Amino acid sequence: MTNANCENSADEPADRAAGEHERRERAWHPAARWQVIQETIRWAESQASARRNTPRSCIERERRIMQGQSLG
Repeated sequence: MTNANCENSADEPADRAAGEHERRERAWHPAARWQVIQETIRWAESQASARRNTPRSCIERERRIMQGQSLG
């Protein structure tokens, strides 16, 4: 194996990945792509209201855990 072959083989996976990415990008219909983007934005916005790790919720969770331990 020559040095030139080694260099090409190192670039080959990156070239293949880039080609696959381009192929997938071309396969998207613009209207379908836009719809998926809008649905993703709506989903992300709906998740913003699900505040799970606020200080208040952590204190409330700790209180419930402590109550459960004192009962058992």
